[in-house]
Amino acid sequence: MTELLFILSHPPGASVYAQEAFDAALAGSAFSNIAILFVGAGCLQLIQPKLAVEAHQRKDFQRGFKALPDYDVHDVYGCEDSFNQFGLHNQVLVIEPTLLTQPDIAALLKRAQRVLCF
Repeated sequence: MTELLFILSHPPGASVYAQEAFDAALAGSAFSNIAILFVGAGCLQLIQPKLAVEAHQRKDFQRGFKALPDYDVHDVYGCEDSFNQFGLHNQVLVIEPTLLTQPDIAALLKRAQRVLCF
């Protein structure tokens, strides 16, 4: 059972929300079972970065997604509608989330004890 569900809805680079959500998820994994759900523009965080870190002056936290299993974070989901909207099916992604339909997302929300939105 998922105790904490992190919903990531901000694109990378637009603000610090994306990086803070990732950092919070790693910290939360030390205390609880967690799941991560990428929705809307948050799905863009999964695209393999093409710019050098210096070019956009932000920490390249997206490489850390590959380490999620090391933190016992195995439940990583993406919104199928968002993937279709942003054309992510043909993109090179840092990690491959399990895609969920709207009914699946509703069930995930119902199972979670706490939901944190970033």
